[in-house]
Amino acid sequence: MKKMDPFDDVNKFEKLMKSMLEGLFGGSSVNVITPFRGAGFGQKQNFNSEEREPLTDIFETKDEVIVTIELPGASKNDIELNASSNGLEIIASIKQVSVNENSRSSSIRKFKKYMGLPAEVDADTVKAKYHNGILEVKLKKIKKPKSKKVKIQ
Repeated sequence: MKKMDPFDDVNKFEKLMKSMLEGLFGGSSVNVITPFRGAGFGQKQNFNSEEREPLTDIFETKDEVIVTIELPGASKNDIELNASSNGLEIIASIKQVSVNENSRSSSIRKFKKYMGLPAEVDADTVKAKYHNGILEVKLKKIKKPKSKKVKIQ
């Protein structure tokens, strides 16, 4: 029995559009944006793959950028967080064990996402807290000096 892919029709449409665009523009370097995949517009995600993109929200206050990431089933030891002045990368590998009366199986669920931040932040002051499947990351903004009017003599 063939495994049903909910995106079969979308994949067929994507191939058709790509071949039409390649015929119109020539070459095979045409990328078709597929907003149906992944969490963000145009981000392609393979639904048959083990790696997923976690759901995220980015909030900005006057002094900091706050990022919340949903990582259900993870422990804080499963999560790797990398911060730079303009981006944040989240990687998580979660081992799941399922036990039936006749068998035992395990699998690894992987999450990975890199996101640009709306403001420049100080990567040395990052604070992260994980509770009930939600990772909250607080990054302090770098204060930029205000411009000063200069009097010309």
